[in-house]
Amino acid sequence: MRRCLLLAFLLATAALLGTALVASAHGEDSQEGFLRMETVAFSNVQFSADTIKQGDPVTITGEATILDTFPKNLGDPGMGYINITAPGPVVLMKDRVINGAEAPDAIFVKKGNSYDFKMTIVGREPGRWHVHPTFAVEGAGTLIGPGQWITVQDTGGFANNLNLLDGQTVNLETYGVGQLTIFHWLGFAIGLVWMLYWTWPRIGGANHRTVSKLPVTLSIPLNTDGQDIGLITKQDHRVSNWLLVATIALLAIGWIYQSVSFPIKIPQQVLRFEPPALPQPPQFSQVVPKGGTFDPQTSTLVVDVDVTNTGKAPMNVTGFTTSSLTFVNQTSAGTGAQYVMTVDPPGPVAPGETKTLKLTLRDPVWRDARIIEVNRPRIEVAGQLVFQDATGTKNQDTILSSINPKLT
Repeated sequence: MRRCLLLAFLLATAALLGTALVASAHGEDSQEGFLRMETVAFSNVQFSADTIKQGDPVTITGEATILDTFPKNLGDPGMGYINITAPGPVVLMKDRVINGAEAPDAIFVKKGNSYDFKMTIVGREPGRWHVHPTFAVEGAGTLIGPGQWITVQDTGGFANNLNLLDGQTVNLETYGVGQLTIFHWLGFAIGLVWMLYWTWPRIGGANHRTVSKLPVTLSIPLNTDGQDIGLITKQDHRVSNWLLVATIALLAIGWIYQSVSFPIKIPQQVLRFEPPALPQPPQFSQVVPKGGTFDPQTSTLVVDVDVTNTGKAPMNVTGFTTSSLTFVNQTSAGTGAQYVMTVDPPGPVAPGETKTLKLTLRDPVWRDARIIEVNRPRIEVAGQLVFQDATGTKNQDTILSSINPKLT
């Protein structure tokens, strides 16, 4: 009977492993839809290449905006960090510019501000990797932008060379690794001796059954005075003292070694600042959301908005940006547009005119990416409605609208 159960378990495990899908994303769809829509909106994200060799650069550009709809329960955003996410250290960050300023560290951020970023990464490990720009906001977590597959071709190795202050050029991939490995193994050996002494009776004695026979361990009285009766004996004190001496000696040797080998050094630097603000175009649009509906069967979102043109030139709705998605008005969408929307009635909004528009955004991404889910306590949509007037000037208005699901 036991053999049959074991065989059935092994067959079931093999069947599950055989049908399992390869994980290729970074969990962006696991975040709550309202969190992705109401916090940070990515737009105009571009990758300069999708196939490179080891050491070759890829430039990622785009804009990230902390929306005015940032949830109050997360607190006001004060610090953020624009970075990338990839499946491990397969690429290397070489340069990061935010709003025209070099930004090697986190930055101070504000609700409603936009951050134009330019990141240069180089291929490190050969393979095909999925890379996303990210915006980590303190208190809210990391929000993930649109990603792209990047193929890194093997050239026989990767070097990350750096010029030191003394004129020496070192490869950070291998610099100091040999010395660190020695100290790592020595520290590991001390920890291993300590663990085995207290868990393996053949080394620590018959009384040391802390793991192998836990009920026996619990029944033996704890004696911290170093007597010969109890869980802790005089021999245990002596062994512990010798391990303490070995640990202190290893630390002292390491300190002396680094002082002699690296006499010139500076502490790790921290540079945090508020990037310069981007130039803002004159405001000529106003939007008031009037509510909307979502049909989960067809994955169709319909939002009604009242749009007012306060400028001096006619304006058109050109798109809608939410989270990492950008929908383009189908009247102006090119052949490469991934997501399109319709605006009814079509045509421009005249200066001084207020018009009610119906925005229809039909795409499986709402359902597949779990952005709008009818079984959640918050069914709403948030993002930026993009306008462009006859002079080419663009405005972006943040909207937040409740959604009524169509359940049929």
